[in-house]
Amino acid sequence: MIDVLVMGSGPAGYTASIYAVRAGYKVKLITGNQDGGQLTITSFIENYPGFSEKISGPQLMMQMREQAENLGVDIEYDMIESVDFSKRPFVCIGESGHIYEIS
Repeated sequence: MIDVLVMGSGPAGYTASIYAVRAGYKVKLITGNQDGGQLTITSFIENYPGFSEKISGPQLMMQMREQAENLGVDIEYDMIESVDFSKRPFVCIGESGHIYEIS
C-alpha cells in the first residue's frame, strides 16, 4: 500500500514525487512509456532555474531521477491502463498487470 502514486516521469512527475516523499509520504512513481518525459528528447535547456549554464534534457532528467531515488521515491517502469477511485483503497492497474493500491 502506498500513500501517493505519481503517473508520469517528466519534470512535474519528479517534482511532485520529491515534494511528497519529503512530506513523509510513501511514494511510487510510474514512469509511463518514456522515462523522463519529453525533456529526454530536448537537446538543451537554457531557462530552467538553478542552472547557470545550459543543460541537456536527458542530463536534467537523470539528475531529477537520482534526486528522487536518493530521497526514497520508488520508481517503476509501467503504464497505468485503468483506475478505480470509487472506493478506498484506490486501485490502479498497470499494463504489466501489477495492481497498485493507494491509501
